[in-house]
Amino acid sequence: MTTTIDHLRIDHRVTVLRDFTDANGVTMRAGEVGILRNLSFDAIRLEIQLGIAREEGNVVLGFSLKAKTGPRNGHMREFFELGDYVPVPGSERVRREPAPRSMIVPSTKAEPASDRAPDWWRAALALEEAGRCEEAERAIREAVPHIGAAASIAEMYARRMRVLQRAGDEPRAIEAFKNAVDWMGTYAGWATSGGEGEALSRERDDFRAALALEFGYDPTEPSA
Repeated sequence: MTTTIDHLRIDHRVTVLRDFTDANGVTMRAGEVGILRNLSFDAIRLEIQLGIAREEGNVVLGFSLKAKTGPRNGHMREFFELGDYVPVPGSERVRREPAPRSMIVPSTKAEPASDRAPDWWRAALALEEAGRCEEAERAIREAVPHIGAAASIAEMYARRMRVLQRAGDEPRAIEAFKNAVDWMGTYAGWATSGGEGEALSRERDDFRAALALEFGYDPTEPSA
């Protein structure tokens, strides 16, 4: 799978299909047209950002990963129609290089712990922070005897990935990324019906795409 959002591609014309207001208060109206020049992820704000060139002026739109409505990961095509390729002027003479595979190193500020987190989650994180990840996995599975255990373990590894990103430890951050993706795959695989399987597979794919944006690239994909 790719790490783009709903297959939006750089340097293609986009048309707004539905009115929306982004996370920064910028409103776009149905029918507005522009050229998508940038697609990035702000790891500090956990925000997808689209840079769109328009005749009336360029705009940078921001969409939170936590958004439940409006343009968001997995739902961009409901709000944008992708059109023809429109190269940057002069770029026809320049050979395009593959996008760099570079890990994002976010702020050193740690994720705040929730005071409402259950005891089993706090205990599992303590084991993970001590490097005892397999014990942490067992603790979660014992405390959560249902399908949600796999998703919780995936989130534990996603948190571990962020810690290792902040430390600049790319090899171990990649390992944590892969463990998180594998456990979300297990979560989807534990579905008990076709409809549930389809829904959980979408959740798995959205999780991986968001994690890849947060990481800077998808280390599970072969390099170009």
